[in-house]
Amino acid sequence: MPKRAHSESSTASTDESDCNVDSDVFRPSTHRAHSALSSVNTDLDAQGGALPLTHENLRVHTLSTSSQHSQPSKLASDTGSSTLSPVLQLSMSARSGSPTRSAWDTRVTLQAYRIEVDTHRELPADLKHHLDTVLSRKRDGPRSPNARRVVQHRLAASLDNESTGIRRLEPLLLFAGEDDPSAIHPVPMISSKLDFNLSRNFLPPLPPGKTLPRLSQPQADTIIGYLSTSQAYESTLQTAFTPDEEAALADFTLNPALVFPFLSSQWKPATGESHMIAHYQSARDGAAIVRYLDEFYSIAHGRPATALECAHISFTCDIQVLNIWLHWRELDTGGGATYYMKSIFDCTLRNEKHLLDARELLWNHIDYALDSRLRSLKDALPSFYTEFLKRKFKTAKAVGSSRASVQSDSIALAPISLPPTPSSNHSGPEPVKRYNKRLRTEANADG
Repeated sequence: MPKRAHSESSTASTDESDCNVDSDVFRPSTHRAHSALSSVNTDLDAQGGALPLTHENLRVHTLSTSSQHSQPSKLASDTGSSTLSPVLQLSMSARSGSPTRSAWDTRVTLQAYRIEVDTHRELPADLKHHLDTVLSRKRDGPRSPNARRVVQHRLAASLDNESTGIRRLEPLLLFAGEDDPSAIHPVPMISSKLDFNLSRNFLPPLPPGKTLPRLSQPQADTIIGYLSTSQAYESTLQTAFTPDEEAALADFTLNPALVFPFLSSQWKPATGESHMIAHYQSARDGAAIVRYLDEFYSIAHGRPATALECAHISFTCDIQVLNIWLHWRELDTGGGATYYMKSIFDCTLRNEKHLLDARELLWNHIDYALDSRLRSLKDALPSFYTEFLKRKFKTAKAVGSSRASVQSDSIALAPISLPPTPSSNHSGPEPVKRYNKRLRTEANADG
């Protein structure tokens, strides 16, 4: 969604090295899928014979072929090629915005990773109470004029291309922080980012014994969280966390440019891509954020996070209809997590009264994020940091012992080792990584 140029933060690390602790708690496992050109996709077994028509083979075939259609960039990486075919490059360059934004996972793939989209499941008791008493409460004072402006601009926005349509409506429906100089009513201590990558490390892991396509890169069209001290370029900007508190999260982050995100969004144009794709992308992003919060509270308190502690709110819109979603996870008896995404509000952008209700719910969520949620996170930080260091030290010690063992083994074998050949002595320069730094500009935002 190129309303602004991408920020450097949108290219934050998405490798499996984001968390520097080699355990499931600190480094959620991200298993690579098999090549998109595997034997499953050709419907042949290892001996070249046709696979029998079974439910399992059909399911794997469906997942594999859907991955090819929904994740074009994945084909290049899995087949060892760093470049795309000319036809694919042309089709991707014709899109507006980052190619990553067009990546999405089918409902079948998401369900295989235990991500349930648009579920009818009953909310857990604490989330139901939160929805009824916090998010749905009536606000005092004058109503926002933004609802009427959305109704007025909807038709024009629906006739525009995706980027222009979103630029018209996003500032009227969502929020911006004081770091946005163009915001008319900025909200203190928050920041809104565009095309924002989230660490792949916190996507739900590959289910045991399954062969599935890897989930696409989590990237929200917009995302709101607490303003980072590293992004507070002016001394007058308020931040929710101190530099020391943020330092405790340095090796445990979704993206260092934004602290504990709490409201993400996915947008689609009025014509073209289906609103359902926005649902799938939002489910993927929400699952990563929920899992991140679950890990944070689990480390801090030594117990699984409550449904409310790890809950997340997202917003999807196709210029005609908006949905507000609540994301959470539930654990089965074996400790396995299922991630749910349930609609808690929807309306058309023609209905001013319903838009006022949507804005009211979102404002209540902002108030909660700056009050009870913020206190809960700050209270958990000291114990999180203590436990994180303990586990990090244990992991580093185990890795060191393993390396020492390997070194002693190689010393023992040294007397019978062959002398190095000239070719094995080659000491050419290491490849230099080049990072494309992208300028960041702010779009209009209205609290």
